[in-house]
Amino acid sequence: MAGLLALAPVTAASPGGPSVLRVPDDAADVVRRIERLTRWAPGLVSVWYYDLSTHETFGVRADEVYTAASTVKVLIANYLYHLAATGQVSLDEPLAIRAVDWKDGSGILNGVPDGTRLPLREVARLMLVHSDNTAANALMRRLGVQPMVQYYRSLGIRYGTPRMHTPGELWEGNRIAPEDLGIVLRNIWEAARRSPEPWEELLGFMRESRSKGRIPAGLPSHVPVANKTGSKGTSFHDAALVLDRRPYVLVVMTQGMTARQASHYIAAVSREVWEWHVRRGVRRP
Repeated sequence: MAGLLALAPVTAASPGGPSVLRVPDDAADVVRRIERLTRWAPGLVSVWYYDLSTHETFGVRADEVYTAASTVKVLIANYLYHLAATGQVSLDEPLAIRAVDWKDGSGILNGVPDGTRLPLREVARLMLVHSDNTAANALMRRLGVQPMVQYYRSLGIRYGTPRMHTPGELWEGNRIAPEDLGIVLRNIWEAARRSPEPWEELLGFMRESRSKGRIPAGLPSHVPVANKTGSKGTSFHDAALVLDRRPYVLVVMTQGMTARQASHYIAAVSREVWEWHVRRGVRRP
């Protein structure tokens, strides 16, 4: 188990958030369980957890860098809503979908007539609920890839490079670690707590995500989850805000498995983390 558990305090990347995240005393228990679960996995599994009430965290290979796939849509949406919250864009602004934005894969906008206009918030909804690739490209074209990269780098989130300027270049260099992706989710939650408008809308779109077969599959059916999956090649991930009465962030990223295998292991890790999280809550006064 050496090297699996981050025992040192972790520096947080958050405007106004805690500067140091504390590792819970009993994290070794859940790490052992995750290690047992994933010992015979045919590929790599990494995990990052953050308790939004206690600001405690642990990671299992959480610095491992993966192809982000569609989990990058969380970063795109977060940047859009940051600009909206600070008055730099209006979510009602119409955005024209261009042929240059068309991208095969998930979603419903690929191939729509050139010039089709939708409000920014509707493009964001399609990107998060349906994982629409064309919507992601249109938003990146409107907001600018390099400004988004610079925004995240300014927060200490390790994503992107100075060479990324177009949506195509972003998809080509689209890599992130579970810890950094999880911090973005944590920042969304904390922004919504400080200012529900417009952040609750973003959380609502993530709750409506059509992909619930990974982290949500390991949870009781009554627990609401705001999540975003990503799939590319043999990389399969899920990044979630588990909206229990004591909410938490969970990111599980995998590489080297089939979609079915990865979904099985992600759901199993989610179940172990949930049961440990609940036991911790029962023990608290």
